[in-house]
Amino acid sequence: MTARYESLLSAAPLPEDLAAIPPMPAFAEAATGFVEAFSTHLFRMPAARRYPELTALAFWMRKSNLARVRTEMRARAADSLLVPRGTVLHIAPSNVDTMFVYSWLISLLTGNRNIVRLSSRPSAQADELVGAVATLLADPAHADIARRTLLVRYAPDDLVTERLSAVCDVRVVWGGDSVVRQIRRLALPPTAIEVAFPNKYSLALVHARRWQEADEERKAAWVEAFYNDAYWFDQMACSSPRQVLWIGTPDQAGDAAADFWPRLERVLASHQARFADVDYVNKRVAQDGMAIETAVRIPASRSNDLARVWLDVPALHDERHCGAGLFFESALPDLEALRPLLARRVQTISYAGLTKDELSAFVAAGPITGIDRIVPFGRALEFSTVWDGFDLLRVFTREVTVA
Repeated sequence: MTARYESLLSAAPLPEDLAAIPPMPAFAEAATGFVEAFSTHLFRMPAARRYPELTALAFWMRKSNLARVRTEMRARAADSLLVPRGTVLHIAPSNVDTMFVYSWLISLLTGNRNIVRLSSRPSAQADELVGAVATLLADPAHADIARRTLLVRYAPDDLVTERLSAVCDVRVVWGGDSVVRQIRRLALPPTAIEVAFPNKYSLALVHARRWQEADEERKAAWVEAFYNDAYWFDQMACSSPRQVLWIGTPDQAGDAAADFWPRLERVLASHQARFADVDYVNKRVAQDGMAIETAVRIPASRSNDLARVWLDVPALHDERHCGAGLFFESALPDLEALRPLLARRVQTISYAGLTKDELSAFVAAGPITGIDRIVPFGRALEFSTVWDGFDLLRVFTREVTVA
């Protein structure tokens, strides 16, 4: 019996038919024209006002940013001859609805045909995106993209994934550890490659003394930026900060925290929609479980949308984290004290009160196991073509050498 899926686009090709359709040159006019049209469409959608993530996506797709990405690709390629790999299968995550678009569009812009498997978990935001894609690809102006694109949804089913994997040249798995393990069990063609993005854990770094010395305008901007980093996607994006580390003495850290968190609570009161009931229960269970297992303090919060756990001994405890506004925090005397915490699972460090030069010097001073990116507050969720240390512009292409 043929493994079946739900196709989300009308007149979409069959997976087995994609190989007969030639790839396009990188940044072909058909591809850039479609992406620019998609950006315009999203900006005009009423849903973009409800979901700021859609506005951020539309901003990334605008014409000027595509030109920047193209320039970056040319600069990194130098004299290399890069060609599309062929067909890319994207296994989209369930926790960040916009991620499938970024992955798909970078692959599209580098010339590939694409199969995108969306999570079967209900999502209003994902449905808005699928509707926008379907509308645009139904337009004859984008026929070249439509014939190279398959957007599907199905409940986890190895037979379907095997069918899609059998025709791909690259398989990209965006998901938790369990998803990566499951997908990796399934065969790929001998010439295909796979890139996986498993669970990651991210930190926020704040210089306590410089926080206290900052003026009101700077503090307000930092808190608003931190809110966007942490509370979009209910703190479940891999790059969302889950632990706050205060650089300074214990007294400096305590004073800075006593100023920072009430400011965040005021932002929450005006911005934050209510989490699901289970999220509040999970946060309480996480706090209580940690109190039983290790030396912690649980500071009081005015709102259930914010839950804190102060760790006297800094540690990740990533297995305890459940998102939805739960923050572990500790004090570190200096940047060097951060180094033991940087396990390979650490992805993003967002920061306030430190300089790019200080952080670059810290990374250059000695080998680090973890950290894929370091960004200022407000940019933790900003997508880049280099993600988790992988240059996607190169992942989706192969190099041809001519002697």
